[in-house]
Amino acid sequence: MNKPGIRGKVNIGCITLTLLLIVGGYVGFKFGRVYLAQYMFDRKVFEITGDAADDWKGVVFPSYTDVANAVMEEAQKLSVDITYDDILIEREEKYVRIKVTWEGDIVIPFYTYHYYFPFDYKRDRVY
Repeated sequence: MNKPGIRGKVNIGCITLTLLLIVGGYVGFKFGRVYLAQYMFDRKVFEITGDAADDWKGVVFPSYTDVANAVMEEAQKLSVDITYDDILIEREEKYVRIKVTWEGDIVIPFYTYHYYFPFDYKRDRVY
Protein backbone atom coordinates (compact mmCIF):
# COMPACT_ATOMS: atom_id res chain seq x y z
CA MET A 1 0.00 0.00 0.00
CA ASN A 2 1.73 3.07 -1.23
CA LYS A 3 0.79 6.39 0.23
CA PRO A 4 0.76 9.09 -2.41
CA GLY A 5 2.81 11.72 -0.45
CA ILE A 6 5.74 9.53 0.70
CA ARG A 7 8.57 8.70 -1.69
CA GLY A 8 12.15 7.49 -1.26
CA LYS A 9 13.66 10.50 -3.01
CA VAL A 10 16.16 12.90 -1.41
CA ASN A 11 16.44 16.53 -2.26
CA ILE A 12 19.81 17.04 -4.05
CA GLY A 13 20.04 20.64 -2.81
CA CYS A 14 19.87 19.46 0.81
CA ILE A 15 22.66 16.92 0.30
CA THR A 16 24.80 19.49 -1.53
CA LEU A 17 24.30 22.05 1.22
CA THR A 18 25.18 19.50 3.90
CA LEU A 19 28.36 18.48 2.07
CA LEU A 20 29.36 22.11 1.60
CA LEU A 21 28.88 22.78 5.31
CA ILE A 22 30.98 19.75 6.24
CA VAL A 23 33.80 20.70 3.84
CA GLY A 24 33.64 24.36 4.92
CA GLY A 25 33.79 23.37 8.57
CA TYR A 26 36.80 21.12 7.98
CA VAL A 27 38.73 23.77 6.03
CA GLY A 28 37.76 26.43 8.56
CA PHE A 29 39.01 24.25 11.40
CA LYS A 30 42.36 23.59 9.69
CA PHE A 31 42.95 27.27 8.88
CA GLY A 32 41.35 28.63 12.05
CA ARG A 33 43.68 26.68 14.32
CA VAL A 34 46.77 28.10 12.63
CA TYR A 35 45.53 31.68 12.46
CA LEU A 36 44.31 31.64 16.07
CA ALA A 37 47.72 30.37 17.19
CA GLN A 38 49.35 33.08 15.05
CA TYR A 39 47.30 35.81 16.72
CA MET A 40 47.98 34.53 20.24
CA PHE A 41 51.69 34.00 19.58
CA ASP A 42 51.93 37.50 18.09
CA ARG A 43 50.58 38.97 21.33
CA LYS A 44 52.99 36.87 23.43
CA VAL A 45 56.04 37.93 21.40
CA PHE A 46 54.95 41.57 21.81
CA GLU A 47 54.57 41.03 25.56
CA ILE A 48 57.97 39.34 25.90
CA THR A 49 59.60 42.16 23.93
CA GLY A 50 58.08 44.70 26.32
CA ASP A 51 59.19 42.71 29.35
CA ALA A 52 62.73 42.47 28.00
CA ALA A 53 62.77 46.22 27.30
CA ASP A 54 61.56 47.02 30.83
CA ASP A 55 64.18 44.68 32.28
CA TRP A 56 67.14 46.94 31.48
CA LYS A 57 69.08 45.67 34.51
CA GLY A 58 68.82 42.08 33.28
CA VAL A 59 67.05 40.64 36.30
CA VAL A 60 64.30 38.65 34.57
CA PHE A 61 66.14 38.02 31.28
CA PRO A 62 69.88 38.11 32.05
CA SER A 63 70.89 36.74 28.64
CA TYR A 64 69.71 36.30 25.08
CA THR A 65 69.10 32.62 25.81
CA ASP A 66 66.61 33.47 28.55
CA VAL A 67 64.61 35.65 26.14
CA ALA A 68 64.72 32.91 23.49
CA ASN A 69 63.62 30.34 26.07
CA ALA A 70 60.64 32.53 27.00
CA VAL A 71 59.64 32.73 23.32
CA MET A 72 60.09 28.97 22.86
CA GLU A 73 58.02 28.24 25.97
CA GLU A 74 55.11 30.27 24.60
CA ALA A 75 55.53 28.63 21.19
CA GLN A 76 55.30 25.17 22.72
CA LYS A 77 52.17 26.11 24.67
CA LEU A 78 50.48 27.17 21.42
CA SER A 79 51.90 24.29 19.30
CA VAL A 80 53.86 26.74 17.16
CA ASP A 81 56.58 24.76 15.39
CA ILE A 82 59.67 26.96 15.55
CA THR A 83 63.32 26.39 16.43
CA TYR A 84 65.93 28.59 18.06
CA ASP A 85 67.22 29.40 14.56
CA ASP A 86 63.90 31.15 13.84
CA ILE A 87 64.44 33.64 16.68
CA LEU A 88 66.61 36.76 16.38
CA ILE A 89 67.11 38.97 19.43
CA GLU A 90 68.77 42.38 19.43
CA ARG A 91 69.44 44.04 22.78
CA GLU A 92 70.86 47.50 22.34
CA GLU A 93 71.27 50.29 24.83
CA LYS A 94 68.09 52.06 23.70
CA TYR A 95 65.84 49.25 22.49
CA VAL A 96 65.08 45.54 22.38
CA ARG A 97 64.00 43.86 19.15
CA ILE A 98 62.71 40.31 18.73
CA LYS A 99 62.18 38.81 15.30
CA VAL A 100 60.55 35.41 14.97
CA THR A 101 59.56 33.61 11.78
CA TRP A 102 57.08 30.76 11.66
CA GLU A 103 56.27 28.88 8.52
CA GLY A 104 54.63 25.62 7.67
CA ASP A 105 51.98 23.92 5.59
CA ILE A 106 48.26 23.36 5.99
CA VAL A 107 47.44 20.14 4.18
CA ILE A 108 43.89 19.47 3.11
CA PRO A 109 42.84 16.95 0.44
CA PHE A 110 43.86 18.12 -3.04
CA TYR A 111 45.55 21.28 -1.74
CA THR A 112 48.52 22.36 0.36
CA TYR A 113 48.71 25.92 1.64
CA HIS A 114 52.13 27.27 2.70
CA TYR A 115 51.98 29.95 5.37
CA TYR A 116 54.69 32.33 6.55
CA PHE A 117 54.26 34.56 9.59
CA PRO A 118 56.96 37.10 10.51
CA PHE A 119 56.82 38.60 13.99
CA ASP A 120 59.01 41.68 14.40
CA TYR A 121 58.76 43.89 17.46
CA LYS A 122 61.02 46.69 18.61
CA ARG A 123 60.40 48.29 21.99
CA ASP A 124 62.32 51.19 23.47
CA ARG A 125 63.90 50.67 26.83
CA VAL A 126 62.38 52.45 29.79
CA TYR A 127 64.83 53.80 32.33
